Amino acid sequence: MTEQQYERLLQIETAKPQQGFPASVEYHRYEPTPYEALDLLRDAYPLAATDTVVDFGSGKGRLPFYLAYTFRVRAIGVEMDGGFHEAALDNWINYSKKHHTRGSVQLIHDYAERFTIPSEANRFYFFNPFSVNVFRDVVSNIIASVERSPRPVDLILYYPADEYLHFLNDETPFQYVQGVRLPLKNLHERFLIYRFDMMESSW
Repeated sequence: MTEQQYERLLQIETAKPQQGFPASVEYHRYEPTPYEALDLLRDAYPLAATDTVVDFGSGKGRLPFYLAYTFRVRAIGVEMDGGFHEAALDNWINYSKKHHTRGSVQLIHDYAERFTIPSEANRFYFFNPFSVNVFRDVVSNIIASVERSPRPVDLILYYPADEYLHFLNDETPFQYVQGVRLPLKNLHERFLIYRFDMMESSW
């Protein structure tokens, strides 16, 4: 489906990218993941209805609504920008009118590094929403959550920044497990999946 067809199906409006610049220099401009890319991820990396996905830098909520509709998962969007959070809440109202039985969407207005990781959260999505400094703090929070409540967890990176990958590969217990490349796109336009499973890690 096209971008417009997906927006009509989900009853949401998420297409317009951010104008201007974020209030914090540590946070990057909002840009939604293309539906074309999400469809490729859907086919290569299916989720279970028991999964809980956290989208950091969720903007107007495209990813949480898409995943809730597609896989009936619990999807949590964390967004620090108040305007985008309000737009996401408007989208939630419209989505719920038609699709209230398809998954669960929760929208949080907070900075990613301050967000308390739910003990059941096991999938975490990043489309370069902030600097590697914030990414370090968020990943540290995820690892601490896993140590308190052991479970396998995945990081899903779209268009990953080199700084993210160097950090994950050199300083964390996360291991690369899967890649999904978009056809006919540049080499950086891809999904990378990293996993931390305490049962298989020496961390």
